[in-house]
Amino acid sequence: MTNAESQQRAATPLTARVRRTRRSVLFVIGTLDLGGTESQLVLLAKELKKRGWQVEVFALSSGGVLAQTLDRAGIRILYGLHRPNPSPASPTSAKAEVKSSATPKTRPSVKAMLVLGAAVTSLVVRIALTRPRVVHTFLPLTNFLGALAGRFALAPRVITSRRGLGNHQERWPRLKRMDRIANRFSHVVVANSHAVAADMATRDGYDIDRVRVIANGLDLSRFDVIGQSRDDIRRRLGLEPEDVGIVIVANLIPYKGHSDLIDAFARASQSRPELRLFIAGQDRGIGPALMEQAQRLGVGSAVRLLGMQDDVPGLLAGMDIGVIASHEEGFCNALMEKLTAGLPVVATNVGGNPEAVSGMPGCVLVEPRDPADLARGLLAVVQRLPEQTADQEYRQRVMRERYSIEAMVDAYERLYLAGK
Repeated sequence: MTNAESQQRAATPLTARVRRTRRSVLFVIGTLDLGGTESQLVLLAKELKKRGWQVEVFALSSGGVLAQTLDRAGIRILYGLHRPNPSPASPTSAKAEVKSSATPKTRPSVKAMLVLGAAVTSLVVRIALTRPRVVHTFLPLTNFLGALAGRFALAPRVITSRRGLGNHQERWPRLKRMDRIANRFSHVVVANSHAVAADMATRDGYDIDRVRVIANGLDLSRFDVIGQSRDDIRRRLGLEPEDVGIVIVANLIPYKGHSDLIDAFARASQSRPELRLFIAGQDRGIGPALMEQAQRLGVGSAVRLLGMQDDVPGLLAGMDIGVIASHEEGFCNALMEKLTAGLPVVATNVGGNPEAVSGMPGCVLVEPRDPADLARGLLAVVQRLPEQTADQEYRQRVMRERYSIEAMVDAYERLYLAGK
């Protein structure tokens, strides 16, 4: 490309260049169950389709509640398998439940390897037939499989995603090798926070200058009703005017820190008996143990498990404080939602959490796995609640400026079209 051509291209608006270029992307992921990464994929896919892109999604396992959302948007879904988890020894998510370090790391069975091989073959064939401009993969196992398939099928642009810190490499050492192979076969690796990019550079020896950081986006229209139904929501939840509603929205998985939060809540409640804790999220098997812990600590009547919630913004509208108690995070969607709802947040100092709360008044970072520090953070935020009105408006405004869907998708479009 000549210098004159380069200058002409730089002067051409992105939207005009998009119209002249074949716009097609194939997303590759393990499942379409409800989760942070999966939800971000769906947001990105829907918005790209609105902008005229041809979008397909290849999922290893069939089903999942988000498949219905894609169906309604007219986005085609292809399945590599027809059962839930393709290989227990190689989870599709970096956020699979933590097992004891003493648990032996079993090798995948020959049958599992053959099934995965068949899935990869079907992915290679699909890429070769449809020739998408971009193959974009998410999460460790499908990063590995998708990068190999994309390169083997000569896809013009193969992009893998690092969505969280690399702690999965410690639990499943095989994934460390897979991550490095996926890195090697990617044209670009996308991280959703600077903390994740730095962690990847340290763990994998990857050149951080080759990592693109694109933060998660939020469907801000879902939060337009915040403040309109607060009293009704609080009445439905049984909250008295003087009660302080504390909420955590996270599937019930050990690394999300629910047990730490219940311990911290019990400590804080000793001096602030008006506190009430609401836990929203799918129970992955630890719900009864959490409630038994709450009863043992004397706060059982003040803790409620709400299960999965379809209307998270509505729930947040009735709350006073948000909590992120995770032991690890990439860039936490639940944290973004709480800040967008205007809530002051107590968050653990992990992953991209410090980036999200940077400059946010009324928010407190605490150490992970430290209930005493978490209790301190809760009490500090409770103390400031009467001063929160102006801070709430500021948090809402900043989140809308930083993390709109439009900004996220603009960044991905620039990445998809780079060099062409």
